[in-house]
Amino acid sequence: MLKPNQGMKLRTLFLGILLSFAPMQIEAEVNKESVNFSSQVRITSYQQDYDWLNPWNKKDVVPRSGVGSVIRVGEKQWMLLTSADLVSNATLIEAKRTKTSLPSRVYLKRIDHALNLALLESDDASFFDEMKGLEWGNPEKGQAELPDLSSGRIELMQGEITGLTVGHRQVRDAWLPILQLSLKKIPPQGSIVLQKQKAVGMVLNGSQGNYNVLPKQLINKFLSQTAGPDHERFSHRGFQWQFFAQPSLAEYSKIPENQEGIWISRVLPYGTGSEVLQAGDYLTRIGDWQLNREGQIEHSKWGNVLFDVLFLEDLDAGDEVELGIYRGGQSLNLKTKVGTYRQNGHRVPMKIFGKPPRYLIRGGMIFQELTLNYLEVWGQNWENRAPLRLRLFKQLDLTRTKNVSQNTPAKHPSRERIVILSQVLPDVVNIGYQELRNMVVKKVNGKKVVNLESMVEALQNPQTGFHRVEFLPGSERVQIVLPVQELVSADERIMKNFQIPRLQSL
Repeated sequence: MLKPNQGMKLRTLFLGILLSFAPMQIEAEVNKESVNFSSQVRITSYQQDYDWLNPWNKKDVVPRSGVGSVIRVGEKQWMLLTSADLVSNATLIEAKRTKTSLPSRVYLKRIDHALNLALLESDDASFFDEMKGLEWGNPEKGQAELPDLSSGRIELMQGEITGLTVGHRQVRDAWLPILQLSLKKIPPQGSIVLQKQKAVGMVLNGSQGNYNVLPKQLINKFLSQTAGPDHERFSHRGFQWQFFAQPSLAEYSKIPENQEGIWISRVLPYGTGSEVLQAGDYLTRIGDWQLNREGQIEHSKWGNVLFDVLFLEDLDAGDEVELGIYRGGQSLNLKTKVGTYRQNGHRVPMKIFGKPPRYLIRGGMIFQELTLNYLEVWGQNWENRAPLRLRLFKQLDLTRTKNVSQNTPAKHPSRERIVILSQVLPDVVNIGYQELRNMVVKKVNGKKVVNLESMVEALQNPQTGFHRVEFLPGSERVQIVLPVQELVSADERIMKNFQIPRLQSL
C-alpha cells in the first residue's frame, strides 16, 4: 500500500506527463479540422415532388440528407456547394455546422441539373464565421480522402480514385467525364473528395463500393456561370454514336477493313461537330486523338478512355478542332469549333423541376404534355415498362433547337409537344370512355394539336354541339366526342367529387 505522500507524488508526476502531451494533441486536432472539416456542413432537405399522374396534387414530403461545402463566390460572398438532386423540389433546406446543436435555414441560390450542382445561401451573416472555404486541386489516380460528418469525432474515409470514365446524366441527356472512386464506406451525397488536402471532386452517386465523382474542372465551370439554371458552359459532343456490330456494315459503307472509328447515328442541334457532321459519317479522329471501335482514345493521363473525357480539359469551348471522317467512301477532314451543351429543343421535355405539371381537364378527360416526369410514373425502368407508344416518342425524339416546327402556329411560339389523354375521371358525361389511358391527341375539332395552348384554342370552336377529339392510329379509339352543353355542369361536378382546385394549369 502506498503512503499518502507517495500517492501525491505519483499523481503529480502523472498529471505533469498528461499536461506535457495535451497541447500537441489539441493542436493536431485543430489543424486537422481546419483543413478537412471547417468547410463542411450537414444538409437536410425536405423534398415534395409533384404528382404527375394526378397533376393537381403533390406527393408526400420526403427528407433527404447529404453534405454541403463552403466556397467563396466572387470576392466576398460565401455559399454552400452541394448536389442538385439533394435540394431539387425542396420546400425547406437546413444546414447544420459541426459543433452546433441547431440547424440554420438556407436557400437555393442557383442550380444546374445537367451538372447536378447547386449553390445555397444563408441570410444569417454569422453562419460562415470561422469557416474555411475549399481549396481546389487537380484529380489524379491514387489515394483519396473524404471528410466524415456522420459522428461528432473528426474522421476521414479512405478511398482511391481508380480512373476517369463517362457518365450519362439522364435528366438532361448530358454526357459528362466522371471520376471513379473506390470506397468501402457509403459517403453522403455531396461529399467532397480530397487529394493532398485539396478538393478534387464531389460525390454524386454510386453503390457497392464504387462511386461517381464530378471532377473539379466541371465544378469550376459551374461556379463561373452567371445566375440562372443550366447555363450551358461546358463542352459537349454534338452527336450520338454506335460501333459497327457487323463487318458487313463497314464494307457496305465503303470503309477500309482495318480502319477503326465510330458510326455517327444522329447529329444533335448543339455541341462539337453538330455543324459539320452527318448521320452515317464514320468518325475516326478528333484533333490529334485517334478513336478505336469502342469510341476510346489513348489519353496521356487516364489511359484508354471514351473520347468524351477530352471535353474535361483538353478541348475548351470555342477551340478549333479537326475531325477525321469517312463519308460515302471518301476520307475527309472537317474543321469545326468545340461546342457546348444545351438542354432545350426536345419535343418530349427532359425532367422538369420546380414547376407544376401542365394539364387541361374537360369532361373528366385529363390532357397533359408528355414529359420525362410523366414517363417516370412507371419507375426507373420506364424504358421497358411505360406504354410503347409513349416510349417511342421519347426514344425517337428529334430536337428542334435550330428550327421550330413549321406546323406550330404563329400564335403558339412555344415548341411542339406531344399531348396525351393520360386518364379519365369517371362521370356520367364520359360513360364508355372511362378505361381510356395514354392516348396521343392528333386533332381537336378538326384543328391540329401541337401543345396544350393550341388545344385550348381548338376547344373554343366546337362542331355541331360536340367537341371531337381525334387520336393517332394505334390507340384504343380513333375518336371521342363530348357534348358541349353538358360540360359546364359536368366539370363543376368533377372538380367537387375529386377535389380539384382548377381545371387547367398552363
